[in-house]
Amino acid sequence: MKQGLFLLLITLLAVSCTNSDKYIVNGHIEGADDTMIYLQRMDLNQTITIDSTKIKNGNFEFKQERLSEPTFLILKLSDKNYITLLADSIETIEVHADVKNLETSYRLKNSIGSVYIQMFNKRIRILNQELNTLVAKYQATSKDNKEERTALEKEYMDKLEAHKTFVGEFIMENPRSFAGYYSLFQTLDDNTSVLNVFDKKDQVYFSTLATSLNLYYPDSERATHLYNYVLGAKTQQQRQKFAEELMASKGAQSGYIDIEAPTVQGDTIKLSSLEGKTIIVNFWASWDEKSVASNRHLKKMYAKYNKKGLEVYSVSLDKSKVLWENAIKKEGYSWIDVSDLRYTSSQPARLYNIQQMPSNYIISRQGEIIGKNLFGSRLNEKLSEIL
Repeated sequence: MKQGLFLLLITLLAVSCTNSDKYIVNGHIEGADDTMIYLQRMDLNQTITIDSTKIKNGNFEFKQERLSEPTFLILKLSDKNYITLLADSIETIEVHADVKNLETSYRLKNSIGSVYIQMFNKRIRILNQELNTLVAKYQATSKDNKEERTALEKEYMDKLEAHKTFVGEFIMENPRSFAGYYSLFQTLDDNTSVLNVFDKKDQVYFSTLATSLNLYYPDSERATHLYNYVLGAKTQQQRQKFAEELMASKGAQSGYIDIEAPTVQGDTIKLSSLEGKTIIVNFWASWDEKSVASNRHLKKMYAKYNKKGLEVYSVSLDKSKVLWENAIKKEGYSWIDVSDLRYTSSQPARLYNIQQMPSNYIISRQGEIIGKNLFGSRLNEKLSEIL
């Protein structure tokens, strides 16, 4: 009898020790009987399927070795029907959802990290819906109705700033949470990043989280990545500042500084790729009415002088790819148009010390700056003189 009790105790202890070394993801998916479900791990540069099972009577369970750090997981029925989790150590994450749409129906137990991820995904989903509605209203509003357009632009930017503030406050209150890492890299429907590491205010959030995660998780690949990412941004800004000072020391009537940025299609084009041409470096933004009006006159100059060797390298100080792309299509710009989507923190704009919109520089075939902020008849006179 005693020997039997002893063996039972040993068995229970073994089971207990086994479970204590694992994390568990289980739950119930309504309407998903006999359906395969997959558990994936999101590494820094790839997503790996680590387990799969068939759902029985709506129920499923995964058991995996304990985690050394908080880890992003994907619970997936298909490529378009999945949710993101944030598991930690040996916690048991319980998920209840409907097979029709995991993302909008799931409920969680026992995982605060996963709750935070759900919160951020819900917020970004709502934000995207609100911004898309504003863009549609903006597109439907006559360009002559400047007051309404300006109000819509302000509402668009206000909603973005409100989300950024929410993320920032979360990070300051939870500086050790990997959910903060997740929130820093969320994007809008047009793949525009909500937060920008080059923005002075946003960089505080990036730096705070990078320092904290690197301290508490020194062996974490994600923590190291974030730390190096912020360090790289700061290094780039220091180089940029040096270039700005160099530009100022050269003065406005000498050689130009090369810049580069992506087009709407994602192709990065350098200003120097146009060497040998007369170039107008044009700084504008879709949200600036004066810029758009100036560009309409520039279109006439481009049509008149393009065959004589004139090229336009246009730099947009936009933040939204949707608004930028829409303006290009609506206005019919056929020249090179680039943007790093950093708004007023645009690197090309800072390198050329842009203080007003619109602004431009005229570069000769020899690569020298021969004019600055020439518009209307003055621009026409200058171009007719050199072309």
